Amino acid sequence: MTLYSPQFVLNFASGSASFSLSPQAALQLRQALGTLLERFQLHPGRPRQQPQPPVEFRHSAQELNLEVFCNPNIWPGPHAAKVLVTLKTPLLRLSTEVDLSRLQEDLNQYLESV
Repeated sequence: MTLYSPQFVLNFASGSASFSLSPQAALQLRQALGTLLERFQLHPGRPRQQPQPPVEFRHSAQELNLEVFCNPNIWPGPHAAKVLVTLKTPLLRLSTEVDLSRLQEDLNQYLESV
């Protein structure tokens, strides 16, 4: 008997990928993205005072590894930012850049459905 596992659908410019992601892992990813958004915050009228550390998220479940990485120092703001998403299994490795806003939308949609 196979247990139902909700599928997270990640959309990117040239397609999409769907995979099992627990609601707990999705909430942890949301928290990591919140940290990233905090690092984009600027003081009004002034540039960032010092470089911010990149944000990394890693999650492993069964044979799937999900990695999300973004360096906030190379993007002018959250609306322009892209994150590197890597999905790894023993047979496949897929790495692609995804708009931060697209990842947030996909994550919010997934969390609303579970």
